[in-house]
Amino acid sequence: MDLVERTDGPIHEARGLPRAAYTAQDFVALEQRQLFGRSWHAVGFAHDVQNVGDVYPVASPAGYALVLLRDKTDCVRVFHNYCRHRGMRLVDKPMTGRKNIVCPYHAWCYHLDGRISRIPHRDGFEKHAEEPTGVPGLRAVRSEIWAGIVFVDLSGEAGEFSDYIAPMAKRWAHYDLSLLRHGVSMSFGVPGNWKLAIENFIDIYHVPYVHPSLNKYNDMVDHYFIEEGNVVLGQGNGAFVPVDEGVGKLPRFPNLTMSQHSTSEAVCLFPNLLLTIFNDNLRAILVEPTGPASCHERVEIFFVGDESQALELEPYRTIVADRFPRFNLEDVAVVTKLQKSFTTSAFERAHFNSFFDGNVHHFQQLVGRACAD
Repeated sequence: MDLVERTDGPIHEARGLPRAAYTAQDFVALEQRQLFGRSWHAVGFAHDVQNVGDVYPVASPAGYALVLLRDKTDCVRVFHNYCRHRGMRLVDKPMTGRKNIVCPYHAWCYHLDGRISRIPHRDGFEKHAEEPTGVPGLRAVRSEIWAGIVFVDLSGEAGEFSDYIAPMAKRWAHYDLSLLRHGVSMSFGVPGNWKLAIENFIDIYHVPYVHPSLNKYNDMVDHYFIEEGNVVLGQGNGAFVPVDEGVGKLPRFPNLTMSQHSTSEAVCLFPNLLLTIFNDNLRAILVEPTGPASCHERVEIFFVGDESQALELEPYRTIVADRFPRFNLEDVAVVTKLQKSFTTSAFERAHFNSFFDGNVHHFQQLVGRACAD
Protein backbone atom coordinates (compact mmCIF):
# COMPACT_ATOMS: atom_id res chain seq x y z
CA MET A 1 0.00 0.00 0.00
CA ASP A 2 1.88 3.11 -1.24
CA LEU A 3 0.24 5.72 0.95
CA VAL A 4 2.46 8.59 -0.15
CA GLU A 5 1.80 7.91 -3.82
CA ARG A 6 -1.94 7.83 -3.16
CA THR A 7 -2.15 11.02 -1.10
CA ASP A 8 0.65 13.29 -2.30
CA GLY A 9 0.66 15.33 -5.46
CA PRO A 10 -1.91 17.81 -6.78
CA ILE A 11 -5.36 17.49 -5.30
CA HIS A 12 -6.99 16.81 -8.66
CA GLU A 13 -4.70 13.79 -9.13
CA ALA A 14 -4.60 12.40 -5.58
CA ARG A 15 -6.58 9.24 -4.85
CA GLY A 16 -6.68 9.75 -1.09
CA LEU A 17 -6.37 7.15 1.63
CA PRO A 18 -7.66 3.70 0.71
CA ARG A 19 -10.84 2.27 2.16
CA ALA A 20 -8.75 -0.09 4.32
CA ALA A 21 -7.42 2.95 6.20
CA TYR A 22 -10.93 3.36 7.65
CA THR A 23 -11.94 -0.26 8.09
CA ALA A 24 -8.92 -2.50 8.78
CA GLN A 25 -7.50 -3.44 12.17
CA ASP A 26 -4.05 -3.67 10.55
CA PHE A 27 -4.22 0.03 9.74
CA VAL A 28 -5.13 0.83 13.35
CA ALA A 29 -1.93 -0.92 14.43
CA LEU A 30 0.02 1.00 11.80
CA GLU A 31 -1.32 4.32 13.08
CA GLN A 32 -0.62 3.38 16.68
CA ARG A 33 2.98 2.57 15.88
CA GLN A 34 3.96 5.15 13.29
CA LEU A 35 1.60 8.10 13.71
CA PHE A 36 0.57 8.38 17.35
CA GLY A 37 3.62 6.53 18.61
CA ARG A 38 6.00 9.08 17.13
CA SER A 39 4.20 12.43 17.23
CA TRP A 40 2.89 14.94 19.72
CA HIS A 41 -0.79 14.33 20.38
CA ALA A 42 -3.42 15.30 22.95
CA VAL A 43 -4.48 12.83 25.66
CA GLY A 44 -6.26 14.88 28.32
CA PHE A 45 -6.70 18.19 30.12
CA ALA A 46 -5.03 19.92 33.03
CA HIS A 47 -8.38 20.18 34.84
CA ASP A 48 -8.51 16.37 34.94
CA VAL A 49 -6.01 16.74 37.79
CA GLN A 50 -7.19 20.04 39.24
CA ASN A 51 -5.58 19.68 42.66
CA VAL A 52 -2.40 18.27 44.17
CA GLY A 53 -2.86 14.53 44.64
CA ASP A 54 -5.35 14.11 41.80
CA VAL A 55 -4.70 11.07 39.60
CA TYR A 56 -6.47 10.41 36.30
CA PRO A 57 -6.05 7.45 33.90
CA VAL A 58 -6.12 8.11 30.15
CA ALA A 59 -5.49 6.08 27.02
CA SER A 60 -3.15 7.23 24.28
CA PRO A 61 -4.29 6.58 20.70
CA ALA A 62 -0.93 4.83 20.37
CA GLY A 63 -2.46 2.00 22.38
CA TYR A 64 -0.83 2.66 25.75
CA ALA A 65 -2.47 3.19 29.13
CA LEU A 66 -1.20 6.39 30.76
CA VAL A 67 -1.86 8.23 33.99
CA LEU A 68 -1.98 11.97 34.56
CA LEU A 69 -1.31 13.31 38.05
CA ARG A 70 -0.57 16.55 39.86
CA ASP A 71 2.36 16.15 42.22
CA LYS A 72 3.23 17.91 45.47
CA THR A 73 4.93 20.75 43.58
CA ASP A 74 1.71 21.39 41.59
CA CYS A 75 3.35 19.98 38.46
CA VAL A 76 1.24 17.90 36.07
CA ARG A 77 3.08 14.73 35.13
CA VAL A 78 2.33 11.83 32.80
CA PHE A 79 3.50 8.26 33.36
CA HIS A 80 2.91 4.89 31.77
CA ASN A 81 0.19 3.20 33.80
CA TYR A 82 1.93 0.04 34.95
CA CYS A 83 3.92 -1.16 37.93
CA ARG A 84 7.62 -1.81 37.45
CA HIS A 85 7.35 -5.05 39.42
CA ARG A 86 5.21 -7.29 37.23
CA GLY A 87 3.39 -4.88 34.95
CA MET A 88 0.08 -4.55 36.79
CA ARG A 89 -2.20 -1.64 35.87
CA LEU A 90 -1.79 0.92 38.64
CA VAL A 91 -4.82 3.19 38.20
CA ASP A 92 -8.25 2.20 36.86
CA LYS A 93 -10.30 5.23 37.88
CA PRO A 94 -9.79 8.89 38.85
CA MET A 95 -8.64 9.48 42.41
CA THR A 96 -8.18 12.57 44.55
CA GLY A 97 -6.06 13.47 47.55
CA ARG A 98 -3.41 10.85 46.87
CA LYS A 99 -0.01 11.10 48.54
CA ASN A 100 1.33 8.19 46.53
CA ILE A 101 0.33 5.47 44.07
CA VAL A 102 0.14 1.89 45.33
CA CYS A 103 0.06 -1.13 43.04
CA PRO A 104 -3.06 -3.21 43.74
CA TYR A 105 -1.16 -6.48 43.15
CA HIS A 106 1.84 -6.49 45.51
CA ALA A 107 1.61 -2.96 47.01
CA TRP A 108 4.75 -1.53 45.47
CA CYS A 109 4.47 2.18 46.24
CA TYR A 110 5.49 5.23 44.19
CA HIS A 111 5.85 8.91 45.00
CA LEU A 112 3.81 11.30 42.86
CA ASP A 113 7.00 12.37 41.10
CA GLY A 114 7.38 8.76 39.93
CA ARG A 115 10.15 7.61 42.28
CA ILE A 116 9.62 4.29 43.99
CA SER A 117 9.07 4.82 47.71
CA ARG A 118 8.47 1.38 49.19
CA ILE A 119 8.74 -2.32 48.34
CA PRO A 120 7.00 -4.40 51.00
CA HIS A 121 8.71 -7.58 52.18
CA ARG A 122 11.52 -7.13 49.69
CA ASP A 123 14.12 -8.87 51.85
CA GLY A 124 11.80 -11.35 53.58
CA PHE A 125 8.75 -11.25 55.84
CA GLU A 126 8.30 -7.80 57.37
CA LYS A 127 11.63 -6.68 55.91
CA HIS A 128 10.37 -3.78 53.85
CA ALA A 129 12.53 -1.59 51.63
CA GLU A 130 11.90 2.12 52.23
CA GLU A 131 13.12 4.52 49.51
CA PRO A 132 14.89 1.65 47.75
CA THR A 133 17.72 2.36 45.33
CA GLY A 134 18.58 0.49 42.18
CA VAL A 135 14.94 0.01 41.18
CA PRO A 136 13.40 2.23 38.49
CA GLY A 137 10.36 4.33 39.29
CA LEU A 138 7.36 4.90 37.07
CA ARG A 139 8.18 5.26 33.41
CA ALA A 140 7.76 8.94 32.61
CA VAL A 141 6.22 10.25 29.40
CA ARG A 142 7.39 13.47 27.80
CA SER A 143 4.51 15.90 28.14
CA GLU A 144 3.53 19.56 27.78
CA ILE A 145 0.45 21.67 28.51
CA TRP A 146 -0.94 24.33 26.16
CA ALA A 147 -4.29 26.09 26.66
CA GLY A 148 -5.11 23.62 29.43
CA ILE A 149 -4.62 20.62 27.10
CA VAL A 150 -2.12 17.86 27.90
CA PHE A 151 0.05 16.64 25.02
CA VAL A 152 2.45 13.70 25.02
CA ASP A 153 5.32 12.43 22.92
CA LEU A 154 5.65 8.72 23.65
CA SER A 155 8.79 8.27 21.59
CA GLY A 156 10.65 11.18 23.17
CA GLU A 157 11.89 12.01 19.67
CA ALA A 158 9.05 14.04 18.14
CA GLY A 159 10.94 17.33 18.15
CA GLU A 160 10.44 20.33 20.36
CA PHE A 161 6.90 20.97 21.50
CA SER A 162 7.46 24.71 20.93
CA ASP A 163 8.02 23.97 17.25
CA TYR A 164 4.94 21.75 17.06
CA ILE A 165 2.61 24.26 18.70
CA ALA A 166 4.10 27.38 17.09
CA PRO A 167 1.70 27.61 14.10
CA MET A 168 -1.32 27.33 16.41
CA ALA A 169 0.06 29.70 19.05
CA LYS A 170 0.99 32.28 16.42
CA ARG A 171 -2.38 32.15 14.71
CA TRP A 172 -4.28 32.71 17.96
CA ALA A 173 -1.75 35.01 19.61
CA HIS A 174 -4.39 37.77 19.96
CA TYR A 175 -6.45 35.51 22.25
CA ASP A 176 -5.23 35.48 25.86
CA LEU A 177 -5.58 31.75 26.41
CA SER A 178 -4.29 32.07 29.98
CA LEU A 179 -7.78 33.40 30.83
CA LEU A 180 -9.50 30.13 29.90
CA ARG A 181 -11.56 28.53 32.66
CA HIS A 182 -13.13 25.11 32.27
CA GLY A 183 -16.91 25.24 32.14
CA VAL A 184 -18.76 22.35 30.47
CA SER A 185 -17.95 18.73 29.54
CA MET A 186 -19.67 16.49 27.01
CA SER A 187 -18.92 13.20 25.30
CA PHE A 188 -20.11 11.43 22.18
CA GLY A 189 -19.62 7.88 21.00
CA VAL A 190 -19.12 7.83 17.23
CA PRO A 191 -19.62 4.62 15.20
CA GLY A 192 -17.01 5.72 12.70
CA ASN A 193 -13.27 5.78 12.18
CA TRP A 194 -11.53 8.66 13.96
CA LYS A 195 -10.27 10.10 10.66
CA LEU A 196 -13.82 10.44 9.34
CA ALA A 197 -14.69 12.52 12.41
CA ILE A 198 -11.68 14.78 11.78
CA GLU A 199 -12.33 15.09 8.06
CA ASN A 200 -15.97 15.95 8.61
CA PHE A 201 -15.00 18.67 11.11
CA ILE A 202 -12.62 20.45 8.70
CA ASP A 203 -15.04 20.13 5.76
CA ILE A 204 -17.30 23.16 5.18
CA TYR A 205 -18.67 21.73 1.92
CA HIS A 206 -21.35 19.74 3.79
CA VAL A 207 -22.66 22.55 6.03
CA PRO A 208 -25.68 23.75 3.96
CA TYR A 209 -26.78 20.18 3.24
CA VAL A 210 -26.30 18.58 6.66
CA HIS A 211 -26.71 21.59 8.98
CA PRO A 212 -29.44 23.88 7.58
CA SER A 213 -30.09 25.49 10.97
CA LEU A 214 -26.38 26.12 11.59
CA ASN A 215 -25.98 27.47 8.08
CA LYS A 216 -28.44 30.28 8.89
CA TYR A 217 -25.80 32.02 11.03
CA ASN A 218 -22.70 30.15 9.85
CA ASP A 219 -23.15 30.42 6.09
CA MET A 220 -20.71 28.48 3.94
CA VAL A 221 -20.10 31.55 1.77
CA ASP A 222 -18.73 33.47 4.79
CA HIS A 223 -15.97 30.92 5.43
CA TYR A 224 -12.28 31.05 4.63
CA PHE A 225 -9.76 28.22 4.64
CA ILE A 226 -6.94 27.84 7.17
CA GLU A 227 -3.67 26.00 6.69
CA GLU A 228 -0.79 26.77 9.04
CA GLY A 229 2.36 24.71 8.74
CA ASN A 230 1.80 20.99 8.71
CA VAL A 231 -0.37 20.72 11.81
CA VAL A 232 -3.22 23.27 11.62
CA LEU A 233 -6.05 22.69 9.14
CA GLY A 234 -9.54 24.11 9.17
CA GLN A 235 -11.71 27.10 8.41
CA GLY A 236 -12.89 30.39 9.81
CA ASN A 237 -15.98 32.54 9.53
CA GLY A 238 -15.65 36.31 9.62
CA ALA A 239 -19.40 36.86 10.06
CA PHE A 240 -20.27 34.48 12.87
CA VAL A 241 -23.33 35.85 14.66
CA PRO A 242 -25.40 33.29 16.62
CA VAL A 243 -29.05 34.09 17.18
CA ASP A 244 -29.73 32.74 20.69
CA GLU A 245 -29.96 34.46 24.08
CA GLY A 246 -26.35 33.67 24.94
CA VAL A 247 -24.99 36.24 22.49
CA GLY A 248 -23.01 38.95 24.27
CA LYS A 249 -23.85 37.71 27.77
CA LEU A 250 -20.48 36.15 28.70
CA PRO A 251 -17.10 37.83 29.21
CA ARG A 252 -15.06 38.08 26.02
CA PHE A 253 -11.38 37.85 25.28
CA PRO A 254 -9.92 41.33 25.85
CA ASN A 255 -8.33 43.51 23.18
CA LEU A 256 -10.04 41.93 20.17
CA THR A 257 -10.65 44.08 17.13
CA MET A 258 -14.15 44.65 15.80
CA SER A 259 -13.64 42.04 13.09
CA GLN A 260 -12.17 39.55 15.56
CA HIS A 261 -15.26 39.84 17.75
CA SER A 262 -17.38 38.49 14.88
CA THR A 263 -14.89 35.79 13.84
CA SER A 264 -14.85 32.12 14.73
CA GLU A 265 -12.22 29.61 13.67
CA ALA A 266 -12.44 25.81 13.71
CA VAL A 267 -9.25 23.84 13.19
CA CYS A 268 -7.66 20.45 13.56
CA LEU A 269 -4.39 20.47 15.43
CA PHE A 270 -2.97 17.34 13.85
CA PRO A 271 -3.46 14.58 14.54
CA ASN A 272 -6.43 14.24 16.93
CA LEU A 273 -7.44 17.57 18.47
CA LEU A 274 -10.25 19.78 17.18
CA LEU A 275 -10.44 23.38 18.40
CA THR A 276 -13.03 26.08 17.81
CA ILE A 277 -12.50 29.57 19.16
CA PHE A 278 -15.07 32.34 19.55
CA ASN A 279 -14.93 35.75 21.19
CA ASP A 280 -16.21 34.28 24.49
CA ASN A 281 -15.20 30.61 24.60
CA LEU A 282 -12.95 27.85 23.33
CA ARG A 283 -14.32 24.42 22.44
CA ALA A 284 -11.86 21.53 22.44
CA ILE A 285 -12.72 18.10 21.07
CA LEU A 286 -10.30 15.29 21.84
CA VAL A 287 -10.92 12.55 19.29
CA GLU A 288 -9.93 9.17 20.71
CA PRO A 289 -9.75 6.16 18.34
CA THR A 290 -11.36 3.08 19.84
CA GLY A 291 -11.19 0.71 16.86
CA PRO A 292 -11.22 0.71 13.07
CA ALA A 293 -14.92 1.63 13.01
CA SER A 294 -15.38 3.68 16.17
CA CYS A 295 -14.05 6.62 18.13
CA HIS A 296 -14.93 8.74 21.13
CA GLU A 297 -15.25 12.51 21.19
CA ARG A 298 -14.44 14.14 24.50
CA VAL A 299 -15.69 17.74 24.40
CA GLU A 300 -14.51 20.42 26.85
CA ILE A 301 -15.75 24.01 26.70
CA PHE A 302 -13.75 26.81 28.30
CA PHE A 303 -14.96 30.33 29.07
CA VAL A 304 -13.02 33.56 29.56
CA GLY A 305 -11.82 34.73 32.97
CA ASP A 306 -12.87 34.06 36.54
CA GLU A 307 -15.92 36.29 36.13
CA SER A 308 -17.31 33.87 33.53
CA GLN A 309 -17.80 31.33 36.34
CA ALA A 310 -20.32 33.49 38.21
CA LEU A 311 -23.47 31.66 39.28
CA GLU A 312 -25.76 34.20 37.61
CA LEU A 313 -24.10 33.46 34.25
CA GLU A 314 -24.78 29.73 34.40
CA PRO A 315 -27.90 29.90 32.17
CA TYR A 316 -25.88 31.67 29.47
CA ARG A 317 -22.98 29.23 29.75
CA THR A 318 -25.53 26.48 29.17
CA ILE A 319 -27.04 28.22 26.15
CA VAL A 320 -23.62 28.76 24.56
CA ALA A 321 -22.53 25.18 25.26
CA ASP A 322 -25.80 23.76 23.90
CA ARG A 323 -25.10 25.19 20.47
CA PHE A 324 -22.69 22.31 19.90
CA PRO A 325 -24.65 19.06 20.42
CA ARG A 326 -27.49 20.27 18.23
CA PHE A 327 -25.38 20.05 15.10
CA ASN A 328 -22.77 17.55 16.30
CA LEU A 329 -25.42 14.86 16.45
CA GLU A 330 -26.05 15.57 12.76
CA ASP A 331 -22.31 15.10 12.14
CA VAL A 332 -22.28 11.84 14.10
CA ALA A 333 -25.12 10.57 11.91
CA VAL A 334 -23.20 11.46 8.75
CA VAL A 335 -19.98 9.81 9.97
CA THR A 336 -21.98 6.71 10.93
CA LYS A 337 -23.38 6.46 7.40
CA LEU A 338 -19.93 7.08 5.90
CA GLN A 339 -18.45 4.25 7.95
CA LYS A 340 -21.20 1.89 6.86
CA SER A 341 -20.63 2.87 3.24
CA PHE A 342 -16.87 2.37 3.50
CA THR A 343 -17.43 -1.04 5.07
CA THR A 344 -20.08 -2.35 2.67
CA SER A 345 -19.37 -0.70 -0.70
CA ALA A 346 -16.73 -0.95 -3.41
CA PHE A 347 -15.45 2.58 -2.70
CA GLU A 348 -11.70 2.67 -3.13
CA ARG A 349 -10.63 6.22 -4.01
CA ALA A 350 -11.70 9.82 -3.56
CA HIS A 351 -12.29 12.32 -6.33
CA PHE A 352 -11.53 15.53 -4.46
CA ASN A 353 -13.23 18.84 -5.15
CA SER A 354 -10.21 21.07 -5.79
CA PHE A 355 -11.85 24.15 -4.23
CA PHE A 356 -13.45 22.68 -1.10
CA ASP A 357 -11.41 19.58 -0.25
CA GLY A 358 -7.97 21.06 0.29
CA ASN A 359 -8.09 20.55 4.06
CA VAL A 360 -9.24 16.95 3.81
CA HIS A 361 -6.62 16.23 1.15
CA HIS A 362 -3.88 17.74 3.32
CA PHE A 363 -5.02 15.81 6.39
CA GLN A 364 -4.88 12.56 4.42
CA GLN A 365 -1.42 13.51 3.19
CA LEU A 366 -0.21 13.92 6.76
CA VAL A 367 -1.65 10.53 7.77
CA GLY A 368 -0.20 8.89 4.66
CA ARG A 369 3.27 10.31 5.21
CA ALA A 370 3.33 9.34 8.88
CA CYS A 371 2.15 5.81 8.25
CA ALA A 372 4.43 5.22 5.26
CA ASP A 373 7.69 5.99 7.07
